[in-house]
Amino acid sequence: MRLLAALLLAAWLIGGLVLTLQPAHPLPGQVVDDNLIPFHTLNIYLANLGSWFWIRNALGNLGLLLPLGLLGPIALPALGRWWRVALVALLLSAGIEAAQLVIPDRSADIDDVIVNVAGALLGYATLLVIRRV
Repeated sequence: MRLLAALLLAAWLIGGLVLTLQPAHPLPGQVVDDNLIPFHTLNIYLANLGSWFWIRNALGNLGLLLPLGLLGPIALPALGRWWRVALVALLLSAGIEAAQLVIPDRSADIDDVIVNVAGALLGYATLLVIRRV
C-alpha cells in the first residue's frame, strides 16, 4: 500500500509541477500580476462564484496539494501529523510561487499558497475519515 501511495503521489506532484512551472499562455488582454496581499485573490474568487474561470482556479489550487495530505502520510509515515503535512505543503507551495516570479506569463500569489495548504489539510482530514470507517 505504501509503494502504491508513493507512486500515485509522485505522479500527481510531478504533473502539478509541470502545470505550474511552465510559461502560461494568458488570454489576450489578460493581465498577469503578482499578489502578495493575503486574501486579495480569495475575495475575487468569492465575488465571482458564477465565473467558471475563477471557480476552476480555486478548485485547481485546492486540488494541487490535496493528494499530499491524502497519500503523503501513507507513503511517508513521518507525515502522520497535520502540522507536518501543512509545513511540507507550505514549503512546496511557497517554492512554486517563488519560481513563478521568474517564469514568463506566470504570477506569484500568496492566496495560492493559502489555498494549496488548505487543500493538503483537506486531504489529510479525508484520510482521517477514511481510516475511521
